[in-house]
Amino acid sequence: MRRLIALGLFIIAAIAGHFLTLYLVPSVIKNATQTRLADQGLALNQWAAAPRMTPQTQTIVRPSPDLSYTICRFDLQEGAMLISAPGWDRYGSLSIFDDRTNNVFVANLDGENAGILLYHPTRPPKEEGRFYIRQDEDALAFSGEGLALIRRVAPSVQQHSASADLIEDSVCGPVNWSP
Repeated sequence: MRRLIALGLFIIAAIAGHFLTLYLVPSVIKNATQTRLADQGLALNQWAAAPRMTPQTQTIVRPSPDLSYTICRFDLQEGAMLISAPGWDRYGSLSIFDDRTNNVFVANLDGENAGILLYHPTRPPKEEGRFYIRQDEDALAFSGEGLALIRRVAPSVQQHSASADLIEDSVCGPVNWSP
């Protein structure tokens, strides 16, 4: 009988551990990331380029020194968001991460612009057909906060600077639906 009780407690503990790992840890990671980025001065709905990765500037264990990173924190509380990035003559990608750290969208920037319209599922855009982003995937129902990340191959100082200059042509902000 004691063995059955011990086995039952073990199974309950394993299920609880599984639940905590799958459902609570991503929220903790997301909250810590959003807080850290806000503390570093990264405003909502605005792209910011990271400095070129060197041993002095790295904040994670092994960032790629050959990549240029640009990040945007966003929140759909104000309504739909347009997130877009210009193309790049080498490898580049635009990734969107949701409030549970899931990668929900990825597009290549290899010479082509990429973008997506994000909207809260309970508040779809009034004029959804008005924006043409991508033919195959132009809108995504999404809830809450998230992060957009642009990565571009930029091994030299000049290429890194050119990548950072593309922030001016990138969009990470609310969509104005008024005519």
